[in-house]
Amino acid sequence: MKKADPTSPIPAVEAIRRSWERCAANGLRNNEHLPDGILPRASLADRLEGNARLVAYAQPIMEHLHQQIARSSSTILLADDAGMILRAVGDADFAERAARVALQPGVSWAECTMGTNAIGTALAEQRPMAVIGTDHFLERNRFLTCVATPIHGPAGGVLGILDISTSAQLSQIHAQALIQTTAEIIENRLIESIPEAAVTIRFHPQAEALASPLEGLAVFNEAGEMLACNRRGETLLGIGDSRKERPAFSRIFETRWTTLLDHALSSSLRPTLLCAHGGREFAARVQAGRLQALRPVAASAPGTPAARRGVTLEDLDLGDQTVASAVRRARRIVGLDIPLLIQGETGTGKEVFAQAFHHSSPRRDGPFVAINCAAIPANLIEAELFGYRAGAYTGARGEGARGKLREAHGGTLFLDEIGDMPLRLQAVLLRVLETRRVTPLGGGPEEAIDLALVCASHRPLKTLCETGEFRPDLYFRLSAMSLALPTLRERSDIEALARRILRDESPDRPLRLAAATLDVIRRHQWPGNIRELKNVLRLATAMLGPDEATITPDHLPHDLIDASETRPTTQSLRAAETRLVEETVARHAGNISAAARELGITRTTLYRKLRRG
Repeated sequence: MKKADPTSPIPAVEAIRRSWERCAANGLRNNEHLPDGILPRASLADRLEGNARLVAYAQPIMEHLHQQIARSSSTILLADDAGMILRAVGDADFAERAARVALQPGVSWAECTMGTNAIGTALAEQRPMAVIGTDHFLERNRFLTCVATPIHGPAGGVLGILDISTSAQLSQIHAQALIQTTAEIIENRLIESIPEAAVTIRFHPQAEALASPLEGLAVFNEAGEMLACNRRGETLLGIGDSRKERPAFSRIFETRWTTLLDHALSSSLRPTLLCAHGGREFAARVQAGRLQALRPVAASAPGTPAARRGVTLEDLDLGDQTVASAVRRARRIVGLDIPLLIQGETGTGKEVFAQAFHHSSPRRDGPFVAINCAAIPANLIEAELFGYRAGAYTGARGEGARGKLREAHGGTLFLDEIGDMPLRLQAVLLRVLETRRVTPLGGGPEEAIDLALVCASHRPLKTLCETGEFRPDLYFRLSAMSLALPTLRERSDIEALARRILRDESPDRPLRLAAATLDVIRRHQWPGNIRELKNVLRLATAMLGPDEATITPDHLPHDLIDASETRPTTQSLRAAETRLVEETVARHAGNISAAARELGITRTTLYRKLRRG
């Protein structure tokens, strides 16, 4: 079936009518009780393995989405291209009701078996769908309100379906926008992760729209051949479905490919101008991927502005004492052969801190190579880290791959969420760190590597050592310098941080935050930390009119404002936290180590919370 144009939606009544006709043709009766048909655990595991890449990139984004709509009696579902539910993230109170109609992992919600529903009908229509109450063909499902959208793969076709289901009242327009934006984020992550990508280009006719959900995204190999382009990029470039016809860079733009490569390797953070054939112009941010490992990087000229060199440790100090202390400690080991371990909640800025450490070091002109150990299936991490020879395993690229360790030679390797690295690979990594030599999968000569190592984890590695999930010898090798970043709700510089993010998001258009907006920012608890704040400000910037320069609460997501009005104050939360800490210490008869283990925090953090109380 031809893919429908998501920009010209079919009236919902027409899509629902066609679906009911298909259900009747399949012999379904709206009052029958169908068997749940839950897959055995082993079969579901096979489905998950077959969709490992989709699940790996979708899971953290689903969890972040759930943080935005938590306590709304809803669940977020990921289904494969046949309608089989793979993952569910949601509220416990709704999960029980959903289970009564088999709305859970291991159950197919294809339209031919479950009648008209958002997942199955989105697959059948190949477009976003909302199925509300009596729109459902089966009577048993009519307590549900569901919104779903397809997730398209870089190589073409639908990889799966993303769905929000609830039994509560739901703003259809808001939910559709939310689920569509989330699906596009997943699609973009899949595009960005293409191993062959040498250059990533983010573009839009207006520079203010860069780093927002409105931007186009395209990746190219070293020769300038397009590997993939997101749906917004296809629309902006007017190239139709790039998965069917992938035009070369020279067919789209008048800008010379070599000029773009030079800009990519300059590590400039400022947008550049791309001129397309026909006179169209795009503001673009260009990022070097594999290109960094394939081409030399020129040294920065003396006096190069910090904005062009990249963020440094000094740039991170905006007035918060805990962050300032972390910056001071990290600065002491800059240029030394001492690994840096950064711990903190998801979204607290661990990767930004790692980049700042790199840009502050003598290795600043070398590559910064990052790998998220939690986002890559366990069976692929080894190949990603160590590289492989041609034909080393089934599915390996014909030319082999260098691997992140060798790509980081002369620069910095950042291992994010290292606590999720399989134990077997932990032993191999320890050996590599001791010998500074790496051997690719499939054999071949060892190769010496010279790199700085920065690791990060949102899980306490010391606790993981005690539970046997992390090797103590590797932990002691990595934790010589260990830093803990505070949550956003704990930081005293949130206003300065918001203004900094706004300047970075809109470097060529001065914007300001209204006093009422700052008040909302101060009162919100930010469960997603800095990442959530960035996303909110990006969306707010995109909502501004062409003549507007002030972000007001009207530009913020409504659920953010509602949450800030109903949640307890920072003072009350801190008081409750202090009571919990004191009660835990008392229960352990003053044993700080035991209390810290129970609370899942370090002894230093525990002492700080006691002093603050």
